[in-house]
Amino acid sequence: MQDLLGFDKMVTPVIIRILYFLGLLAVLGTSIASLFQGRFLMAIGVLVFGAIMVRVYSELLILLFRIHDNLVSINQQMKDRNSSGQL
Repeated sequence: MQDLLGFDKMVTPVIIRILYFLGLLAVLGTSIASLFQGRFLMAIGVLVFGAIMVRVYSELLILLFRIHDNLVSINQQMKDRNSSGQL
């Protein structure tokens, strides 16, 4: 709880994963709606490219948070190294 209230742990990656699955459901729903309208090629295109785009966008957002985590880790290691007297 302290990590969450102190902003030491990010909750946004969890939210991004939830939004990813909601995005996939939206792509599936749009594809099914296109099928019922008789637009078969559009339904296949939305299903394939929509799923890929939702995945790529989610991965890019998670990548930003992983970069942040790595930078925080490097910063902590530098502080530990400086406090122990090593340069």
